[in-house]
Formats: sequence, structure tokens, C-alpha cells
Amino acid sequence: MLAEVLKTRYLIAVTALFPVAIMLILFAGSRGTLRLPWGKSSAPLEPSSSETLAKMRESLAQDRRQLAQLETEQSTLRAEVIRQRRLLQEGGIAKEQVQQIEQAFVAALKRVHAMRDTVTETDIAITEAILGEKVLRMPALPIGGFSQTAELTRFNGPFKWSIAEAPRVERFFSQTFGRRLPVTALGQSATHNRLGFDHRDSIDIGLHPDSGEGQALINYLRKSGIPFLAFRGAVPGTATGPHIHVGRPSGRLAQ
Repeated sequence: MLAEVLKTRYLIAVTALFPVAIMLILFAGSRGTLRLPWGKSSAPLEPSSSETLAKMRESLAQDRRQLAQLETEQSTLRAEVIRQRRLLQEGGIAKEQVQQIEQAFVAALKRVHAMRDTVTETDIAITEAILGEKVLRMPALPIGGFSQTAELTRFNGPFKWSIAEAPRVERFFSQTFGRRLPVTALGQSATHNRLGFDHRDSIDIGLHPDSGEGQALINYLRKSGIPFLAFRGAVPGTATGPHIHVGRPSGRLAQ
């Protein structure tokens, strides 16, 4: 009888501990694929990530050249619109002809804006990837901890942040400055996928941290306890990719 009771208790204990063992195994395995963003890591940038970064820099250079061409085209069309409107007033051409050049100008303007957005997003993502690797190697910040260097500012606010809280930041900015928050990346983007960074609960805002608007936003985030990183640029003394990253640092995506 006693043997049967002990056997039953043994089976119950094994059954209860089995899910715990599975969770421990999964946790141990996941630690090799996802680094904690506030922790310290000595692992170098993976070769594949370095190659991706090099390709993106090359792509960024090409996009900037294309942007310059599009801006030249837009400027030429704008001058032509002005010229043809003057001719229309003098009765030298038909209204339909002016409308055609106006439509071409509007289309060129849209292409310029789209390319500017692409250049800005890629520039910021590259800066975040370069400095993000440094962040992953830095000592962990305690809750409420603040750190500032020439390159970046970190704040580990206690607020339980998620992408769902983005409207409160947008609301503050629009009410303060009367314009929309210049968001360059809301959550995960194709660019972050290419770089291998988890950006699902983060926002990138195209403001220089030292500008008036940037300082106002940083002060608001600190007072609200919202975690952020403020990037001044990938290379000290340059204006490459300055922005404010709202949310926890972007850890590496699990492979």
C-alpha cells in the first residue's frame, strides 16, 4: 500500500515539474538568440549584419544622389509652371497646357518627398544600428537611470511603455508646437528587419536632441518616465542620423 502511495506521489511530482523543465530549456536556448537591450554584451556585430550595414550605406549614397536629381527636376518644373502661368495670363497658351505642367510638378514634388522620407529613415536606422551596438555593450541602467555622452543620451524610465502609448507623445508634441510629430519609423519596418533589430515597440522621431523641439520632447519623456535614447549621430561632429528613439533599446531579433 505504502509503495503504491509513494509511486503515485512520484508521478504527480514529475508531472508538475515537467512544464517547468521545458520552460527552463526554452529560456536557456533563447538567451543565445536575443540579447537583453539594457544589459551588457561583448559580442561583436555579426559579419552578416556588417555586410548588411555596408550595403545599406551604399544604398543610402545612391538614394541621396537620386534625391539630388529629383530635386533638380522639381526645381526645373517649378520654374516652368511659373513661366507658363505668366503666358496664360498674357493669353499665349491654353489653360489645359498649364494644367499638364502643374500635374507634372505635383508628381515630381511627391517623388521628392517620398525619397526624402526614404533617405531619412535609412540614415536614422544606420545610425541606430551603429550606436545601438555600443548601447548593448554598455552597463545596464537601473530603473530611472540617466546617462549622457557626446554621442547619445539614455533614460531607463519606469513607465510601462508599448507602441500603443504612441498617441500620448504625438498629442504632447502637436499641442506644444502646432504640428505633427516627425515620426520616421513607427514600430518595426523593413529597414529594421534588414538590420536585424527588434523595433516593434519603438518610435523613431526625426528631431535633433539638442534642438529646441528635441529638448522639449526629451524633458517631457523624462517627466513622464518614458524610456528613450537620443542619438546625436553615428560619427561625433556630424549631423548624420540624429533622432530620438522612444522606447527601450532595440535588441537583436532572434534568428
